[in-house]
Amino acid sequence: MKRYTGKTSTAIIPYYENKILLIKRNTKPFKGYWALPGGRMDPGETIEQTIVREVKEETGLDVAIMRKIGEYVEKGVKDEVEYEYYPTCFLVKPVAGELKKQDSEILEIKLFSLNELPAPLAFEHDQMVRDYLKVRK
Repeated sequence: MKRYTGKTSTAIIPYYENKILLIKRNTKPFKGYWALPGGRMDPGETIEQTIVREVKEETGLDVAIMRKIGEYVEKGVKDEVEYEYYPTCFLVKPVAGELKKQDSEILEIKLFSLNELPAPLAFEHDQMVRDYLKVRK
């Protein structure tokens, strides 16, 4: 069984009409699940640099961090992968770039209404969205 661990970051990217951007994963664990954009921290990176890089890689968007939503722990076994991640979730806004999905890791990119999100989202992303809704008001 593969084992993945480390610090990760995720992004909530809000859009007009109460929508957020989600990606459909093409990698294990949670292959085929909708998720917030994000990924693992590279050596020598800050967690803030990680989210800017990951969003650019996965969506083509350059983003600015607005605020930190929270820090989380994700542990489990899914799709024959044992994972233990320590994600930080950020609220970000697009500042440049063009929406274009990364072909290797992403099946689809789509805007979803906060009232009609696919369930469940990958990892602890449902909790991250709930926490975003609390601080948004």
